[in-house]
Amino acid sequence: MNEFAEPAYISRLTLHSAPFNSTIEPTNFFSGSQSEHRLNLLLHLIRASNKIGLLVAINGLGKTTLLTQLKQRAGDELRICNIEGNAQQNSSTALKQCLIALGVDENEIRSSDDHAETFRDRLQQLRKLQVRPVLLIDDANILSEELLTEISIWLGWQSDNEFLLQAVIATTNDIKLAGPAQSRVQTVDLPPMTEQELPDYLMYRLTTVGYQGDTLFSEKDLKHFYRLSSGNPALINQLAHQKLLGLKPNLAKSARFNVGPLHSSLRWVGSGVLVISLILILSYQEKINQWLTPTPDEIELTEQNVIDIEEPELVTVIVDNDEVKDNELAQREELAALLSDIPEPEVLEQSMDQFTQADTELLEPMSEIIEPITEDHQQDWVMQQDGSHYTFQLMGSWEKQEVHDFIDKYALAGDVAMFESMRNGRIWYALTYGVFENKQSALDASNKWPAPLNTLPSWLRRFDSVQKQIKNTVQVQ
Repeated sequence: MNEFAEPAYISRLTLHSAPFNSTIEPTNFFSGSQSEHRLNLLLHLIRASNKIGLLVAINGLGKTTLLTQLKQRAGDELRICNIEGNAQQNSSTALKQCLIALGVDENEIRSSDDHAETFRDRLQQLRKLQVRPVLLIDDANILSEELLTEISIWLGWQSDNEFLLQAVIATTNDIKLAGPAQSRVQTVDLPPMTEQELPDYLMYRLTTVGYQGDTLFSEKDLKHFYRLSSGNPALINQLAHQKLLGLKPNLAKSARFNVGPLHSSLRWVGSGVLVISLILILSYQEKINQWLTPTPDEIELTEQNVIDIEEPELVTVIVDNDEVKDNELAQREELAALLSDIPEPEVLEQSMDQFTQADTELLEPMSEIIEPITEDHQQDWVMQQDGSHYTFQLMGSWEKQEVHDFIDKYALAGDVAMFESMRNGRIWYALTYGVFENKQSALDASNKWPAPLNTLPSWLRRFDSVQKQIKNTVQVQ
């Protein structure tokens, strides 16, 4: 039975589908601070670098959702090929999928004796047209070693000192690619949802399926959801679904399906074993009695041993007039004592500049790198820049104060500017650094940045794209 199949609350709340099911719709993407930042970084990696994005996160945090949204936002300059994580997938079927996705005629595929060579030719054709072919690989940890090795070979192909194929690879654990492909890997983590994002996430899921009204979950519900899920969206969906069904939200319930037949079978098997055991005992009762009855010599030896054994001292237990409790009450109190010792899970609130724990630990003040900031370096200053010039976007946040805190914390100075844009009907604050005449000068400058600045994830953008984003925001407001 599907846990999310047509729950009764759909008609009660006048929804057109289940809000917390596992179906991934490209148009339904909750733009949380963490996921939006990771998405922008991955798009930057495949558009403006030779890096292979390795998206690492446990199941349920939204890797597949992020890949789906990445494909949705890919423009005409990108051509996407999906490879789903499947242990039965092999290089032959994967090659055919990619050839079809990259626009190779099926007749040409059937007539080809070497699909790998056809694939390489197609990649070169697309590159000449200024189109970047991109592999999106989900659940790469499930793929066979043979296929991963073959994919590593594809990612190592070059022409005119340029890699022919880009990739974003999602996995639950760090994986190693073969050959030169491994040197291109840029690991990107996907952290859990923050507790502050939880109410917005739940309301977003409800409104996308037609809900109109106030929140359906109390503050107590939200705290309970977050404590049980630790910010895992898949687990949050399960808990919210149970709450709307009128059940007590509990993740343990998911393990209780379809156990009736098994329980019944085990009960009859246990009864049969017991009956057979009794028959055998009765049949061999006489022999069993002989085995258990000691001989006179054994009795004498036992009596001697008992006499020689020194009795231990008795342990004295002092009872201070405690009332005797029944067994059930004692068990409840013991359980309550154990639960009180378990600390509440801490909410890991990662600021928007974080992509890995190492990034945070390496970041230090950078006042010696760039010049002091001026009041002119705000949104108006951004609009005055040459649209063909480039800048680096360092971070973004729903909270304006977080941008100021970021600037103060790392003593940022010089050509640093903050601008506003609209995301999901809310103002999004972003921080940029630097003015560069062209892409190459920007990349050359960033390559010379000392640590820890050179470890800070960033997004290289043209000023005209930033200015367009600002203009759209002003029109909406």
